[in-house]
Amino acid sequence: MKAVGVAGIGLFCPAGIGADGATGGRPGEVPGFRARAYVKERKNLKLMSRAVKLGVSGIAVALSEAEGWEEVPPERRGMFVGSTPIGGEMADLVPALDASMDADGVLDLGLFAREGYPLIHPLWLVKGLSNNVLGFASASYDFQGVNANYCDGDASGGHALVEGWAAVAEGRADLVVCGAADSWVGLESLLGGVKAGEAAAFFVLCLADGHQRWVIEPGEGEPLADERRELGYLGCSETAVGLARALLRGELPGFSAAGQHLRFV
Repeated sequence: MKAVGVAGIGLFCPAGIGADGATGGRPGEVPGFRARAYVKERKNLKLMSRAVKLGVSGIAVALSEAEGWEEVPPERRGMFVGSTPIGGEMADLVPALDASMDADGVLDLGLFAREGYPLIHPLWLVKGLSNNVLGFASASYDFQGVNANYCDGDASGGHALVEGWAAVAEGRADLVVCGAADSWVGLESLLGGVKAGEAAAFFVLCLADGHQRWVIEPGEGEPLADERRELGYLGCSETAVGLARALLRGELPGFSAAGQHLRFV
């Protein structure tokens, strides 16, 4: 296999955006995040959940750091994304639930069918489809090559990274965007009260030619730090965020996913 280099990183996490997000942090939202600053087609924002907005924004930043990526033929551009199919924003369901409570404050399914359900926007579920990051980003940047979306729980981001690396190393793509995005803020009750955050981290990979700051190769490397202790539960984005933060701090971590052991050098 050929050596693969990292040409760009797009990081959004509760510690900050880009290099500002490399250290420290706390559970919660990405500070100062405004999707309008990163999403090319602003009309698409109405069709995106918070996680999708973060993912498309992360890809935009990663590509902005990869000089000359537009010169790669569209059919040789690949994309691999890890995601969690949660749906739209939970707050959008509150009016429907309020209208479905009986006099004792108990959810009445009959009321929900008659009064609550019509209050749910027909695009609520569509906004959070698992392949939305892949779909919106590949259309915006004309990626027509190999691609895949992974919904394997917390392992999804790691799978996307390994498959993206393999696509370049095996010659199936000349340039690949890979990573993950997720948002669990406001859903802590589903996690048993565990503190949660939101994040996206994406990498632009291409054949290493000496111009990239980092190279990925098979090997164990240094283990990743546990980002959950600082940033809360990040779902499927945790591995990608940990790698991005480590690299931006000047560390050279290793990671394992999908039966592969890789390291940055």
